[in-house]
Amino acid sequence: MTQAALASNNNQNGGSSTHYVACWFQDNCHVRCWHQHRSVSEAAGCLDAAGGFVRAVTDGRERLLSYDEQENLVRACLALYLAEKERSRKDSKTGALNERAFNEVLNHEIKRSRRNRHPLTIVYIDLDGFKAVNDTLGHRTGDLVLQVTVWTIQSTIREMDIIARLGGDEFALLLPDTSADNARMVLDKVQKALKDALKAYKWSVTFSAGMVTFRTPPATPDYMIDIAERAMNSVKRTGKNRISRLVLD
Repeated sequence: MTQAALASNNNQNGGSSTHYVACWFQDNCHVRCWHQHRSVSEAAGCLDAAGGFVRAVTDGRERLLSYDEQENLVRACLALYLAEKERSRKDSKTGALNERAFNEVLNHEIKRSRRNRHPLTIVYIDLDGFKAVNDTLGHRTGDLVLQVTVWTIQSTIREMDIIARLGGDEFALLLPDTSADNARMVLDKVQKALKDALKAYKWSVTFSAGMVTFRTPPATPDYMIDIAERAMNSVKRTGKNRISRLVLD
């Protein structure tokens, strides 16, 4: 029986007890979290610096981790790293992709679209009347507007589609392998769902959008985003609450 299994078995039988402590060095000083974690993975969540490590304490005596405990620590640290990496790609208010992550995805889809010769559609969305909501109902309500917008769009679009918050009340939709006709159907569903959701909350908010389908996407994401933003801005200048649709070769 391994040392970790033995400790666990003894715990269950009322014998020796083991807990785990996260440790690291800060300003050349040895720092401990001083928590009595019940598992190695729980202690891993307490590590506060690169080069940190975990020690086991059995019956009041500190010891090195067993081989099994070290494997558990590696798995726990990897899971924490992957979770943090995923959080770094998300907008903190809405859970949509942030601008940096969206550009990465868009760059990947551009290459795939050009290689497979499939169309690629991008939609730039701006909320109409959002500033008035913030000014009159407060920023908490404004944040809720953003969240409802994202949740509604996510529940409406296809699994293959991507939504991102580019900042403020501006969003982007990426519709891979999607022709202009199919993109129109997707966006019509989004428009109706958003209208119903925002009306249910009695918010005087609509949205203007620029939808651009590229039969052959350009080589860089910036150009695609710029064209879609220009299409959206043309809607804002000419009445708002509409969708501009373009098809480019």
